[in-house]
Amino acid sequence: MLYCVAVQYVKLRVVVTSSPVTSWTRVPANATRLGHVTCCILPPPSMQGLSSAARNVLRFYRPGGTSHVYTEPRPALFQVRAPWWSRYALGLLACNLFMTASAMDLTWKHWSEPIKDESDSKKDKDVPLSPEQYVLRPVWQRAGLCGIFFGGGVGVATVLFALRIRYIKTLDVFPRLVNVNNVNPNLKTKAKTRPKVSAPAPSPSLVHPAERRIFIQSVGHFKNRGLAFPLEKCLLEKGRDDSEMVLTVEGERRNWLLNLDGALIDGQKVSSVYEVRDAILKHWKGGLASEALLNSPVPAVDGRWRQGPIKTT
Repeated sequence: MLYCVAVQYVKLRVVVTSSPVTSWTRVPANATRLGHVTCCILPPPSMQGLSSAARNVLRFYRPGGTSHVYTEPRPALFQVRAPWWSRYALGLLACNLFMTASAMDLTWKHWSEPIKDESDSKKDKDVPLSPEQYVLRPVWQRAGLCGIFFGGGVGVATVLFALRIRYIKTLDVFPRLVNVNNVNPNLKTKAKTRPKVSAPAPSPSLVHPAERRIFIQSVGHFKNRGLAFPLEKCLLEKGRDDSEMVLTVEGERRNWLLNLDGALIDGQKVSSVYEVRDAILKHWKGGLASEALLNSPVPAVDGRWRQGPIKTT
C-alpha cells in the first residue's frame, strides 16, 4: 500500500513545460530534453533537506568554474581598482572580531544588576550603590546577549566576504578574435624580427564561439589566479546605472558586478564608461547579453562641455 502511494506521489511530481528550452532555463540534472518539451522528475521534499541547502551555501561562497592562471603576454581586456572596503576586508574582519569578542566578554563578566533588598526602599535613592551591591545577571540573560553579539559579528563577516568576492577586478575573453586586416599601426615591433610566413595569424573564422572562455578575478584571488567559465554560458546585464554591469553564469548561485568607472581597456585608460561597455561587448562574441544592455542609449554630450551637469538630448 505504501509503495503504491509513493509511486503515485512521484508521478504527480513530474513537471512538463511546453515552452522552448533556452540556455538560461534552469533544469535539474536529471531532466530530459524532448524537442520543445522538458520533462523532469523532481525528488520528494524529504530528499531535499539540509544537504541541498548546505550545497547551495557552499556554491554561493565557492563558485564553480575552472581554476585558471592568467598567463597571457598582453594586458587583460578589463581591469579596475576594487572598492576600498574590499581591499581592506581582512583588517575590517579583525576589527569586527575584536569588537565582537570585547562585547561578549563585557557582557559575560560585567553585566550585572542591583541586589534586591527590602531595606533599599528606605535609603536615599540619590546615593550611588557600591560594587558590592551588584550581582551578575542570570546566566540565560548573559548567554542570550552574547549569542546576539556573536550572531551579529558572524553576519557582518559573512556579508563582507560575500560582497567582496562579487566585485570583478579583472576580466578577459580568450582566445581573442583577431582580424588580420585590422592591424594597429602604432604597434611596436622589433626591427630584426622577420614575420613567420608558415604560421598565419588567427582569424575570427578559426575560433568557434563554443570554444571561447572568460577569465574573471575578484579581490579574493591572489596574483594572476582566477576562475574560467565557458563564454556561451555567460550573460551580461545592465546594472543599477550605466556605470555598472552584472555578469551571470548559468548554474551559479550568485552573480558578479563590474564597475566601469575608472576601468582600463587593454591596459589603456578610456574617456567614458560607454567606451568600456562597447569594448567589452565587442569581444563578447559567443556570449549572451540582455536587450536592456544592448539597447542602452549613449547620451549625446556637447563637445564644448568641460564641467557641470551633462545635458542629454
